[in-house]
Amino acid sequence: MKSPAGLNRQLVIWMAAVTGLALAGMIVGITLFYALVVYLDPKLLTGDTPLPEGELNWLDVWPGPLEWGSFLVLWLLGMVGAIAAAVRFSRRLIRPLDAVGTAARHIARGDLSARATPEGAMFDETRQLVDDFNGMASQLGQSEAEMRAWNVAIAHELRTPLTILRGRLQGVLDGVFAPDAAAIRGLIAQVDSLTRIVEDLKVFTLAQSGRLELRLETVDLAEEAAKVISVVAPELKDAGIDLMSDLGSVQVRADGARVRQALLAILENARRYAAPGVLRVETHATVEKGILRVCDNGPGLPPGAESLVFDPFWRADESRSRTSGGSGLGLAVVQAIALAHGGTALARSASPHGAVFEIYLPRTVSKPVLSGG
Repeated sequence: MKSPAGLNRQLVIWMAAVTGLALAGMIVGITLFYALVVYLDPKLLTGDTPLPEGELNWLDVWPGPLEWGSFLVLWLLGMVGAIAAAVRFSRRLIRPLDAVGTAARHIARGDLSARATPEGAMFDETRQLVDDFNGMASQLGQSEAEMRAWNVAIAHELRTPLTILRGRLQGVLDGVFAPDAAAIRGLIAQVDSLTRIVEDLKVFTLAQSGRLELRLETVDLAEEAAKVISVVAPELKDAGIDLMSDLGSVQVRADGARVRQALLAILENARRYAAPGVLRVETHATVEKGILRVCDNGPGLPPGAESLVFDPFWRADESRSRTSGGSGLGLAVVQAIALAHGGTALARSASPHGAVFEIYLPRTVSKPVLSGG
């Protein structure tokens, strides 16, 4: 049998010591008890039965060499049993802890695939500890993989406008392009693209960490939608989109600026992927929620994309090209803003074609007015 080490050894030693002291104390205690009883009053043991050979002396009940030998044998057997039980107990306790410690050291060295895999039986508590540690390690590995994917995606998104900016500026410097108004407008457009990417990243990151600031007040979804429509309608018209609206008054508790930002992102997404066509903006209400809905008759969503469109940097196969100018974060920002308000954003395909995007926001609860008689 392999000798226990470290905490395992300490557990075995202490459990064996406690067991040994308990056995020795029991033997000595019983012996002293009978000796004391006989010394004080032997009749406590014999009752009214006369003693066959005179008075019973306390030395008569004191163990002899044979008895002490039997006590020692029993004590040794008890110690062996205690040590065996302690070894078994400590192994079941220490083995999972050692596996967790080993896996933690691997993770600390950068191996995020390491997991605790103890062998043999475990206590329920240590099994839960191992499961929780492996779950944490999986989350850590997933977060690290997502962070790498984010870094690659962000670098890809920033590279296109930066490359265009550098190329055009270099062309102006070399005299290839004239620094006229058209060239300046092109440069400003690329700067705007960079600004949009940075702002979307900021909003999404703050929302993910629960630190997105909202100035909540009672606003009318119809009024907020009308403000956005009045601004983007000419641009959508130039893109070949006929914008229609059905705006019913809906009072919600929200940040009006963030609501407009979310609607603008949905309309911008439609301009890139649903043009030309017809776009309809609606505001409706249920008992508890206000609904801001945008419907288009574009190509719609690929099967199974309803749960993916709000993921950062996700694009359908036919839309992966960055030539349309999106940051890849627009719809993710929409979902982030909706969640920050205590609502949600949903997407689904329309029949026979097209897509529907909906933002659900909590409605303002009006207190009833009590009238006196």
